[in-house]
Amino acid sequence: MKRNYLSILLTCGLLTLVSCGGSDSSSENLILGNINKYVKNMYEKSNAAAAYDQQVFQNEGDMDKNKSKRLNKDLVEAYERLMQEKDKAIGNELPTEVREGTPLKVVKPFTVVKVEVSSRGGWGSIELKEGNDEMTTWLNGGKLQGAKMYVTLKAELELTEDIKAQKGSWSAMGTRYESTIKCYAATESDSIIANYAGIQYDYSVANQTGTKVALTYALSDESHHPFNEEEDQYYYIEKLSQIKKFTVVWEDAPISATLSADAVPGELGLFELRGPVKKCTVINEWGNIVRTFDEKGFWKANDGQPISNIYVGGIERDEYGRIVKGMIDEEGNGETYTYNKDGNVVKYGNVYYDSIDETTLTYDDKGYVIKRHNVTGGVDAGAPYDVTYSDVKLDEHGNWTSRKTSEGEIEKRKIEYY
Repeated sequence: MKRNYLSILLTCGLLTLVSCGGSDSSSENLILGNINKYVKNMYEKSNAAAAYDQQVFQNEGDMDKNKSKRLNKDLVEAYERLMQEKDKAIGNELPTEVREGTPLKVVKPFTVVKVEVSSRGGWGSIELKEGNDEMTTWLNGGKLQGAKMYVTLKAELELTEDIKAQKGSWSAMGTRYESTIKCYAATESDSIIANYAGIQYDYSVANQTGTKVALTYALSDESHHPFNEEEDQYYYIEKLSQIKKFTVVWEDAPISATLSADAVPGELGLFELRGPVKKCTVINEWGNIVRTFDEKGFWKANDGQPISNIYVGGIERDEYGRIVKGMIDEEGNGETYTYNKDGNVVKYGNVYYDSIDETTLTYDDKGYVIKRHNVTGGVDAGAPYDVTYSDVKLDEHGNWTSRKTSEGEIEKRKIEYY
């Protein structure tokens, strides 16, 4: 494997039990496709056999050996038919998108590369023997009563901007990296069914635009077959049938190791500024905000207070001297900034205990913000939303002094220059 090929393994942990009864049978199963009917048939036979055998196991009735044998034989036949058909799902592709602001593009979407059936008895092959003893048949069929679908998908992406060498630090849990690729499996209504974050590659190598990124995603349905009297419902949680798309995001990716020749100087890009700015006053009805800068464009003070008084927990800067992380206390609360090659901030994050806010900015080809995508997290998190701009007025240095938001607000600011 070439050194510039990032090998990333995202092995999914299923986080939420979205549906106890599975999905609407009328909806298309994008992952399993035409074999879904065989999967559902196996689940149906599994439920029937498990329900009866559990009743016998609990001594709730006399055992009808012929019925038990027949139900488990039906299950074995359904399983064997599924095993004959399962590989027909290989090659199925799912819509795969990259979250705005992430320096990746999709070369090949997530595609099914492996389909397996796992059993309660363990992974691998399942030995089925039908002897003269009906109980032996029940035990062998019983291994299938917890069987479920297990699918592996792979995708290929490509870096759209230079990425600095990843820095890893060792801990008891292994190597932790500065940034992580996350992949979300979601329903049609954007409800997240599963996600996992992980990244593995040679972080000592700087990665350039065009570098390939390989992703592997493993997903499975879930079976529920109880073994006590209180839990007597048998069902499968058909997560695979609910997944309609994947979203990839590289959180806090240290993009653009090299600035462009005409990049915005210093930290003016934090606030959509350009030129020899000395002071910028944001005019608000509840009180103005005044930010001052030195002649190199670095942020010196906020409302007369030095930046060190704002980020009392410490400031982390990149090789260009720009702030990338500012902590407002010693407990890890604060703000993070990610820049593009033009010196403009493309992502802004704010963490305050259980409250998490993230804003991703989209620029036009002239370097002006045309959209903000806002995501909140935590206990009181709301739905993601976008803000766009119109009626933009510029001064002689090309900085905006007035603009109207898509929410109907008028934003204004006054700028002084050196």
